[in-house]
Amino acid sequence: MKKKGLTKLKYNIWFYFILFSLIITVVTWVFQILLFDIIYQKRRFDTLESTGGKLSARLNTDVKIDEATINTWLSLAVDANEAGIFTYLAYFENDKLVVNTIFSGYSSYYGDGEQDTEDKVVDSTTPPSSNLPSVDENTNHKPQASYPIEVISFAISELENGTTDFVCDRTQESGNFFYYATRVTNQTMPNGGYLILTSAQTFLQETVKVIQVQLIVVSVVVIILSLFISLYIANRISKPIIKMSSTAKSWADGNQKVAFIGDDYEEIRELADALNFAKEGIAQTGVLQRDLLANVSHDLKTPLTMIKAYAEMIRDLSGEIKEKRDRHTKVIIDEADRLTMLVNDILDLSKLQNGRTTPDYKRLNLSQLCERVLFRFSEFAKMNGYTIITDIDKDLFTVCDEKEIEQVFYNLIGNSINYTGDDKTIKVRLKRKDKAILFETIDTGKGISQDKLATIWDKYYRYSESHQRPVKGTGLGLSIVKTILESHNLRFGALSQKDVGSNFFIEFNIDNG
Repeated sequence: MKKKGLTKLKYNIWFYFILFSLIITVVTWVFQILLFDIIYQKRRFDTLESTGGKLSARLNTDVKIDEATINTWLSLAVDANEAGIFTYLAYFENDKLVVNTIFSGYSSYYGDGEQDTEDKVVDSTTPPSSNLPSVDENTNHKPQASYPIEVISFAISELENGTTDFVCDRTQESGNFFYYATRVTNQTMPNGGYLILTSAQTFLQETVKVIQVQLIVVSVVVIILSLFISLYIANRISKPIIKMSSTAKSWADGNQKVAFIGDDYEEIRELADALNFAKEGIAQTGVLQRDLLANVSHDLKTPLTMIKAYAEMIRDLSGEIKEKRDRHTKVIIDEADRLTMLVNDILDLSKLQNGRTTPDYKRLNLSQLCERVLFRFSEFAKMNGYTIITDIDKDLFTVCDEKEIEQVFYNLIGNSINYTGDDKTIKVRLKRKDKAILFETIDTGKGISQDKLATIWDKYYRYSESHQRPVKGTGLGLSIVKTILESHNLRFGALSQKDVGSNFFIEFNIDNG
């Protein structure tokens, strides 16, 4: 059932991509429009102060003014003019305020003593105040539209009031200006003069307008492109996931031939590989489960049938005849033992594989343990004509779980007895080998083919070919051995040759105390 309130992945990717584009656009607008004026003004103030400081340092001199000095002033003024800064030098002469631009007029004034056409003479018998000084009507010099006489008057007024130097902005009738003002003194101005640097804010306003237009165009283009690009990316990313989901649904419906494909991205490919591996594992588990059910059903059915049959025979035929009754009773007891052994092995394997047992690791005399297990088989071997040849070194110690390793020895020795040849002979060895202890059980049976050797540790290996037990056992012994040895991180395996026999071995870590 589809859960409510969930959105598709591609719509989420699409939404977040568009949201990211909008955030970038808004941040750009904030920095370029709202903060542009502040950043620009700060940088302009720094430029005016730096340029004014350099010029005033050159203009404040008590040495004779020569052509080299004037060229230095002109060079600095030209650099300032190229940066949009206009330089003015103002001073009083015959109660008249004379204003020159260093760039085009000051060199002529100091060069030949005549004022250039850029000189401006303002009628003022007293130092100018905040009121605008009037232009001298007796001169041919008229203020031009770009001439910031209001700013210059204000700057001189501030300097006359005791201010040394300052930089700020000011709005006048003639426009908005950034300016820097300071006092200067040299031989041409023994009474002192004023250096004023101005930069019109008209450039800033025009720049902001241009940026606004550009941002509007860029924002519209970015939003439109983000709609299409994000939709494409969302579809591209979600497509392999949607395809994989469809494959999973088909698999869940019973189609075992499906395969997960993820060639678009590395992560998707890794997910596809993991799902394919899981699918194969589940398929194999299904086969093992079917085999387990078939084998367990057979193992349970056979002794139950025997028990019922012999119980009926005792009831109907041999109840009064002790010899027959004892023989029939023994069959019932043997079959009950087989059932008990099967149930115990299933329970042991289930506990081991599900981690419900807690190993008790301790230092153990492996030699004594092996001899104790062999003693359990001695009476059985004697009664059934088996020969067990042993070669066990004394006092070989290791660290392990005693009960689990005892079960391993019992299962392997019992397996060799069950599958040995007609000579009914097996060999059991426990020897020190370099820095390890090697345990071996060797039989003389029919052997195992190499292509089947890796599968002998699986549950009911023999019964995967036939559901008939050729020898006594539950078919779970080697699977229990494998589970225990893997939990102990021990090296183990089997060597076999057809019609010669098999050799099961384990390498234990030796512990010298």
